[in-house]
Amino acid sequence: GSNDFASLHEVLTRRLERAKSGDVSFAELPDLFVIDGGKGQLAYAYDAMRSTGYEIPMISLAKRDEEIYRVGIEEPIRLPKSNLALRLLQRIRDESHRFAITYHRSLRNRRFESELRSIEGIGKVKRANLLKAFKSLEALKRADRAALMEVEGVGPELADKILAYFAAKAVGSDKSLREQDLTSENAPFSDEKITLSDEIFQEGRDD
Repeated sequence: GSNDFASLHEVLTRRLERAKSGDVSFAELPDLFVIDGGKGQLAYAYDAMRSTGYEIPMISLAKRDEEIYRVGIEEPIRLPKSNLALRLLQRIRDESHRFAITYHRSLRNRRFESELRSIEGIGKVKRANLLKAFKSLEALKRADRAALMEVEGVGPELADKILAYFAAKAVGSDKSLREQDLTSENAPFSDEKITLSDEIFQEGRDD
């Protein structure tokens, strides 16, 4: 969808801007950018690169027919499925998918464990059991008392503590949102404030 294109543009722009700013973690630039997608993704990625002042070779690999697109050339390259160059590009793409999935899973697990450390009575083993049962923090928040008590090591008292913890957080979050709404309504330049907060939200969308 269009959000995928925007995310691609944002990520690549951020990557190259950090290299341009002298960030040593991003100083080494690739000899070739391989974009996962077709002509549309390639166009967005190329625009992002040009906007930062770089000119690095760039191609894209469309998964449906494994076609290779080049900047400024309408017709893709179609290689035999047994071609070693095509297989290399496929391996690069598949490895980046694996890395991204593993990274996001790691972030999700860390967030899950960090949240549960705030609840008295939940140690390492129970955190692992809860993660295995619910997979995500969102699913845990939606769980009822009976579902929580099905998890090994979670009795009635601990189930009630978990429910009370997330209920209190939800109330605090709602209160904060209401206060923000009131501030925006009473502010003389509320439209400008809303625009700025929208921009900040977009800037923070990484994961």
